[in-house]
Amino acid sequence: MRTRDEKKVKAIRDAVIELSQADGFTNLTTAKVAKKAGVSPATIYWYYTDKTDLLSRLYEAVKNELHSGLTAEIKKSGTDLTAQLIAMLTFTIIQAKKFPKESHFVSALWTNQELLDEQARKFGEQETASLLILYKKIQADSDFIDAPQAVLSAFCSVPSLLLQTVDDANEEEINQTIQLVVKTLKK
Repeated sequence: MRTRDEKKVKAIRDAVIELSQADGFTNLTTAKVAKKAGVSPATIYWYYTDKTDLLSRLYEAVKNELHSGLTAEIKKSGTDLTAQLIAMLTFTIIQAKKFPKESHFVSALWTNQELLDEQARKFGEQETASLLILYKKIQADSDFIDAPQAVLSAFCSVPSLLLQTVDDANEEEINQTIQLVVKTLKK
């Protein structure tokens, strides 16, 4: 049986992210991905059944990578809910700055959910455990507005969106955006 070649999987992943950003998802073909990744088209089909499966599995993997370490950052901030919220927002910004293409890839697919299969859509609706806990704490705390998880999630995505839309956002603008999100969520 053929074993999984992680170098090829990474090359495919990187090619998909780069090509989708340069050409969009509509123009993304397995032939282009294979050429960019330096693999045969058959190799792509060894790992993924079709374009939807390819985008869906990569969306899940990249989203997991971007959230890796989030729980530790929230815990490091202590027990103050505002400090935890700021730690989460700051972590998200750091990840988006460190992995801009990956961050954009996840956001772009989330806003084009028709490209994802049902499993990936459900995966996207589920936040990591630490985010869910944080959102539940915010919802239960009388110092914060009473808002559904989807609204909290949308507001918390604003700092990352700033980085995706403003190429040269500086630290002051990023910090102002974080503070604006916090002020918006607090009563």
